Amino acid sequence: MKDSTFRRFRRALLMLSVAGVLAGAVAAASASPARASGNPSWQITFAGTATFPSTGSGFGFHGRCQLSGGLTSSTSGDCEGAQYVHAPAGEGFTCQLGLHLTAWNIGSSGNFLYSGTGDVHPTSLTEPCVAFFPGSTPFTAVDSGFPAAPGHYNLGSIGGVVGEFQVTVTEIP
Repeated sequence: MKDSTFRRFRRALLMLSVAGVLAGAVAAASASPARASGNPSWQITFAGTATFPSTGSGFGFHGRCQLSGGLTSSTSGDCEGAQYVHAPAGEGFTCQLGLHLTAWNIGSSGNFLYSGTGDVHPTSLTEPCVAFFPGSTPFTAVDSGFPAAPGHYNLGSIGGVVGEFQVTVTEIP
């Protein structure tokens, strides 16, 4: 894979992976202590798939996030997601990523920003699985790219790839 194609692939993977991680939060929200106690929170789900035409490469992800303890910021949140990458000649990987948030807030861009640590399963895939995080983990003030406004967003294709990217954001007052 050429360097420019690989960079586009990793950038698209970043957007899709982050989306995938956030999608998992909705499933956990029904049992969330924040919801049970009446504390405000956000639930975010996301999923996407993409292929790079004529390269034989593709990827996908899905996930969820629960951002608890406030409507504009807090020190509590968790995200879970999974991603896969397929490359020519059978290369690629599948991994699960968990984010343990120590802070989140709504940035000036109107997107959720988050800080914390992550863990990957299997651990042997930590480097490629968290490649979309600047500086890996721990991470600080990473822009998720997810809008901090309730709704369903169909973001279409990203970065010259063929595919789709879906995000649902739910506010729990």
